[in-house]
Parts: sequence; C-alpha cells; structure tokens
Amino acid sequence: MHAAALVLVAVLYAGSLVTPMEGPVKAAAAAHGLALAGEPGGSKKLANFIRDGLRTPDVFISVDPAIVRGLGDRVAASTTFASTSLGIGWSANSRFAAQLRAAAAGKRPLLAVLASRGIVLGRTDPQTDPKGVYTIQAMHLLGAAALLGGDANPAQIFPEEDLLARIDTGEIDAGFFYKTEALARGLHFIPLPGKAAMSDRIAYTLAIMRDAPHPAAARAFAAFVLHGAGRTLLTQAGLVYR
Repeated sequence: MHAAALVLVAVLYAGSLVTPMEGPVKAAAAAHGLALAGEPGGSKKLANFIRDGLRTPDVFISVDPAIVRGLGDRVAASTTFASTSLGIGWSANSRFAAQLRAAAAGKRPLLAVLASRGIVLGRTDPQTDPKGVYTIQAMHLLGAAALLGGDANPAQIFPEEDLLARIDTGEIDAGFFYKTEALARGLHFIPLPGKAAMSDRIAYTLAIMRDAPHPAAARAFAAFVLHGAGRTLLTQAGLVYR
C-alpha cells in the first residue's frame, strides 16, 4: 500500500513498549493501512497531557488501568488486554554481570546480589511512571525496600531512555524493568520472586479516546492490537495476552 493511502492514527503509549511499537508494530500497521504516529512516555505523564489538553490522541495505551479510569468521560471505550512481569535487567557491561547471571541460574539469592557493596541500581520515577510505583511496592513485598534508599532517591531515578542507555554502557549495574522492555533492548532479565513480579497488577490497557481526531482509525488500530497482527508482535515482545 502506498504511503499516500495510509490513514493517520495518533497513539500515546507506555514507554516500555517503545521498541516494538516503533519497529515491527509500526511497520505492520502500515501494511494494514495505518500510519502510526506514536509517542511513548510514562503512563501518568501521558494521562496528564491528555487531561490538560496538551495531547489529543486517538488511542492511549497505559500500563495501569486505573490511569485510564482516571480520565473519566474522555475515554470512549477501553480494554485491559495483557500483562508482563517486573524484574531486574542488566547488560553484559555491568560490573555485576557474573553475580546476576548466578542469581538467574538459581545459584545466588537475587536480593543478596542487589545488596552487594558498590552496586548501582536504577529505576524510573514513581511520580510519572507506574513501573516506578510497582518497583517500590515489589521491594516492600520482598522486605527489601532499604535497597531503594527511599522512595524518591534521586541517585536511582532516571527517565526511561536515560536509564536504558546507562544500563547499556554499564554506568548503572542493574535496573528495574518490565520483561517486555528488557527483551526488546536485548538485556539479560530475571523476574522478581513470587508476587513481587507484579504480574497480577501490571496490566496494559488500551483506550479509544472520545475526542479521537481519527475515530475509524482508532477502532482499526485497537482491533489490530487486540486481535490482529499487532497481538502476535506484542506477544513476541513479551506481553502475555489475557
């Protein structure tokens, strides 16, 4: 299909989906006649953009259904469609790569590795990103909140892309990530133990906006993600569909 025949669909989406959304999902959407104009970010931040009138998307994909519910009548329809797990990601450049591999193999306790002297941990801001909130909740569940150095510890908190870049270079030894983004970035990954993986709470929710500039395209994109080729691609990216 020629580019001129594509129909624009504006999508705000959780930053953890940036690699598949800007890669295979965007390409497959084009093959289905949709020109994906995507903007990633923390779900809370994107919801605030919508609430304040700074963005008027066709579709909003949040990693927390409560954030979608908080938009009230701005949402025409929504579906909670998939989940993933929270865990620790690291690159081959991490100074603690050997210890983290041992933890992934069950040879060392993960929390003991995360408590190693000199290890540098990274996470996202709980004020703007649900993953930052889930990280705090998970560490409390594990009785290991002290490893965070406080909920708003500035030494650990970074914007999503900054955190990933620092992990890649080894400046940060390990970070808290969703399985989806760790797989997409080619990071090593180990889920947090038990309930701390938060798989029952991390819930991707797709909302079609009531004031969508391109309502037909919004519905087509929703079908593409929920039931079509987009579902296959996001499953390959690590989402577990419900």
